[in-house]
Amino acid sequence: MKHLFPFFFILLSSTAFSQTVCDSLDFVSIQYSAFTDSVIVVSVENNNTTGELFDYPGFVLINTNGDTVAKETVNYFGIGQQSVHHLNVRPGVQNPLENFVGVLQLHTGFYSDLACEWTLNESLCTPNECDSIILAFENWGGALVLGDFAWSLLDSANAVIESGTFTMEAQGQHWEERFCLPKGMYSYTLIALGEPTGGGPTMTATAGSWYNSPTIQQYFAWFDNDSSTLQIPFYTNCIGTQSPSGIAETTIEAVDIIRNGSLLSIRSEKPMRQIELSAVDGKLIGAFTPNTNLFSLPVDFPRGLYFVRVRIADAWVTQKFVF
Repeated sequence: MKHLFPFFFILLSSTAFSQTVCDSLDFVSIQYSAFTDSVIVVSVENNNTTGELFDYPGFVLINTNGDTVAKETVNYFGIGQQSVHHLNVRPGVQNPLENFVGVLQLHTGFYSDLACEWTLNESLCTPNECDSIILAFENWGGALVLGDFAWSLLDSANAVIESGTFTMEAQGQHWEERFCLPKGMYSYTLIALGEPTGGGPTMTATAGSWYNSPTIQQYFAWFDNDSSTLQIPFYTNCIGTQSPSGIAETTIEAVDIIRNGSLLSIRSEKPMRQIELSAVDGKLIGAFTPNTNLFSLPVDFPRGLYFVRVRIADAWVTQKFVF
């Protein structure tokens, strides 16, 4: 069986199907959604050779007290070869930092029949040091989205993980980049390098490539300085449950970036030992050692997304700004 972590499934009952039919369901993972603890995602493969699809399926998690922890709203005709099911969690029922002990049930026929049941004693948090995430930009209709864009992925300390540019053309209304990231808070920033063209430009972050994989999205605001930022809480409810993938809390010094015409000012509560300015492609534009709380300089940059990296004491802080 193809599991990401060891499940101890024991078939307890099968009211409508044989044990062999239920055993044909291989669970890839059962864990909290990448972006929220209010959804548990069941990823399963149906390797049944008789063509059994488990008509109108619904998964349910039940704890040892007999309480329903999470339940799926039926929205499939059946379980295909690869299938992702979202179970809505009842508030306050399950602590995500502990193992779930109970049973997973599969009902069919809009919950008219109990088909299969398995016992569980597993963490619902991902055990992996990093997990797949796909950043994308696509047109959801209305007109063509055309032009050049600059993007960046930053961590919780505003440090740049990766950045670049891409072009949306008439024959290509989709762009994406794939990463494997540890648990943590991230931000995906996008800026248009030209005039708005309309359409339905949308930023998305998706956990995995399966159909119906957890996704968060945000409309790209053309006229909000032609830039948008999508905040990505990536398994943040599971931080600290595993080592070494847990991320410790750190104190981030505040840095303000103020643009007044062609004058750029950088301000901090504590003296700034070093300042580095760079473009979205990582090219260093300037480096300074002000040792002051306020530093200003005239700039004449091309339109785009830029980064200011500031050293305060022995820590570096990275901020982005649009010029």
